Amino acid sequence: MPESLPSSTPLLVIGAGVHGLSTAWHAAQNGTDVLVVDKTDVAAGASGIACGVIRNNYFQPAMQELMAACVEVW
Repeated sequence: MPESLPSSTPLLVIGAGVHGLSTAWHAAQNGTDVLVVDKTDVAAGASGIACGVIRNNYFQPAMQELMAACVEVW
């Protein structure tokens, strides 16, 4: 990690979670120089603790149906 940040950058991504890093990766694939900053660390927030839709209540048949319907709508 650099001791100081540059005074300018073509693209600044704030947040090194799954969305921020995906955005940065896609921009870099298109040739854009990207700087990613995060207040703590890579995947230290919600991306690092995401449950990935594995929850205890999904074992209940009614919740399974509700979640399946939500996925279809989404």
